[in-house]
Amino acid sequence: MNKRKLELYENLFKRLGPGTHPITLSAIAESLNCSDRHARTLLKQMSERGWLTWLPARGRGLRGELTCILEPLEACYREVDLATEQGKYDIAHKLIGFNDRNVAAALKQYLTHTTTVSENTIHAPFHRRLSWLHPHHAMERTERHLIHEVYQTLVTSQGEDTVENLAHEWEANSDYTKWHFYLRSGATFHDQTPITSADVIESLRGLGQSEYWGRLYDHIETFIAHAPHQLEIQLNQSDPNFLTLLSRSEASIMPKGMVHRTESSFRPIGSGPFFVEVNSDKLLRLTRNNEFSGKTALVQHIELWIHEDWAADKKCAENFFFLNEEEDTYTASTADIGYFFLLLNHRELQTSSFKHQLEALFSSEQAIHLECPAPLTFSFENNNENRAFATKLHQGLSLGGIEGIGTQVVYGHPAANQSLAIGGIRLEGDRATSLFAFFKLYPYWDKALTWKQQDKLRQLLSVCRATTDARKRETLLDRLLLWLYQDNILAIIKSEDLTLTLPSRIRGVEINSIGWCDFAQLWIKAKT
Repeated sequence: MNKRKLELYENLFKRLGPGTHPITLSAIAESLNCSDRHARTLLKQMSERGWLTWLPARGRGLRGELTCILEPLEACYREVDLATEQGKYDIAHKLIGFNDRNVAAALKQYLTHTTTVSENTIHAPFHRRLSWLHPHHAMERTERHLIHEVYQTLVTSQGEDTVENLAHEWEANSDYTKWHFYLRSGATFHDQTPITSADVIESLRGLGQSEYWGRLYDHIETFIAHAPHQLEIQLNQSDPNFLTLLSRSEASIMPKGMVHRTESSFRPIGSGPFFVEVNSDKLLRLTRNNEFSGKTALVQHIELWIHEDWAADKKCAENFFFLNEEEDTYTASTADIGYFFLLLNHRELQTSSFKHQLEALFSSEQAIHLECPAPLTFSFENNNENRAFATKLHQGLSLGGIEGIGTQVVYGHPAANQSLAIGGIRLEGDRATSLFAFFKLYPYWDKALTWKQQDKLRQLLSVCRATTDARKRETLLDRLLLWLYQDNILAIIKSEDLTLTLPSRIRGVEINSIGWCDFAQLWIKAKT
């Protein structure tokens, strides 16, 4: 696996072309820019790799026969295949950029090629390094989707219904404060250890202890293991919608010994349809779990190839594409997978006039000057859309002669003491639960709201949690959004939708609420 040999072979191929050619060793050495002796060594090595054949003539200066068997790119792809089989992903990236090719563009072409020739693997280009796949720490959309592919929750959302997953049956008492779950007795983790009540309890107990997620699960009071595959969860507040919480990715079940591990010692062991075979900064390979307790995946591997140069092309509305080089493609789209919001944290900014200025700024293609107290600090989440909003805000403040200090933050880690916050509300699964989660999890309502407003927010959320009627619950949360808007605290500035562009032979695509699709349902249609 040598990048330089690929470059020399391509130079030779460009001069001679495919097929058989009569040529002297000296002419080959000239093309390779080396001595006759070293040319013999290179021809032998290239022949051993199956790129060409060389039949030398007997006698100095006579022409032998050189046959170029492989196109240079095909030779490269063979070397990259070999490197990836051996786990040498850094070498694979170097090989793909031979002869000064753009690695990001060349890697996309390679993924197109490999998906075309393989019926068992779907390849996907991805634009950034993935964070660790711990259910309690994964915040980005992609990681949260991958959590669902690798782990299982007790129950799962299916449209407006909640259906079985690790738990095959459950029941609640009349006021929804005690929930019994019955686990599948044959379910195992990817390391073949059985899943028991102890794993479920420790996973959910750790979730309640989380500095971030704890506020959303703060009504969990007690866990009781009645048997290895039966447990009870007691709540301190009625929650008829508790199952929708337990279907979220952070509520995934992992081995109890992994719950409190640090990133350096953690391993993503779940029981979902795929297990993590390779997890590097260049490649994430998911492999089908043939022992899955549900419907097994239809493809053997899903591979995410990672290159940061793709980030410039990435938009939330085009969050993920399997291949974008294949000519015959189709698109799958969905709307309302979330909202982008503007939150006014300081009371002096909570005026109708300033709110409308900001709305006009974010909706206009032209920069609009802002009038507000100076200086102004703001935070924005780390995706292209929020960065674009931040750029507009900087421009508007600059035109108004105001200093703007922006801080980029990761989703789930908002910055404290900011005048403004720009971010996203993700609609994962049940819309009402997603809105409820946003209101429960934002940590700085005490900065944005008066004591009276904080008390009203707590009361409304308590009523929402206890409401049994799903539509009424959603209506209450929409009224909460309207109240915060009318009080000039929170404004929705844009809804989020998404489109996937896919090769025509990849089937089974149905975009989910996280903005991805169920990998286990994907399959590759044979060429006709």
